[in-house]
Amino acid sequence: MECGSEAAALEFRPNGGSFAAALQGASRLELKNRCTSATCHGITFMYASLYEHATLNESTHDVLHEMFGVANMKSFIHLARRANTGHLVDFDGNNVYLPHLDRLAIPITFIHGAQNECFLPESTEVTLGDLAAANGSGLYKRQVIPGYGHIDCIFGKNAVNGVYPFIVEHLDATH
Repeated sequence: MECGSEAAALEFRPNGGSFAAALQGASRLELKNRCTSATCHGITFMYASLYEHATLNESTHDVLHEMFGVANMKSFIHLARRANTGHLVDFDGNNVYLPHLDRLAIPITFIHGAQNECFLPESTEVTLGDLAAANGSGLYKRQVIPGYGHIDCIFGKNAVNGVYPFIVEHLDATH
């Protein structure tokens, strides 16, 4: 498969898929208190650690392959371009967003897990600063949630208590 093709995809399946062979050895390492899920290792291999295991319940962990079943390779190409450029760009590498921060003169609350290894917490601090410089600081808030990574802020077992109140607060303030 060609990486640039629309059909190119990466599958995270519990008993097979594109990375099963590569991850088989890693998932066999039965270290004490270590995850042995090939799906989980595949997710971490492709994205970095997206969640703190302690924040997930067992049922959520068991169905990660359903949430991360297929990944379009074009998305990874775009992510690589953004990383190599050092800032947000469109798929073709054009700087079409940052010159127009005025278009984001809307209320935004950034919610970030303190242990996020995919997008470091400092990234929302920089973004908030850039937006505040362009549009004033009154529109923006930032919450860094201790004990959470990236996506567990949404589906973590205690996100309803530790994260969702910040979402509700923002929605209530902006309705």
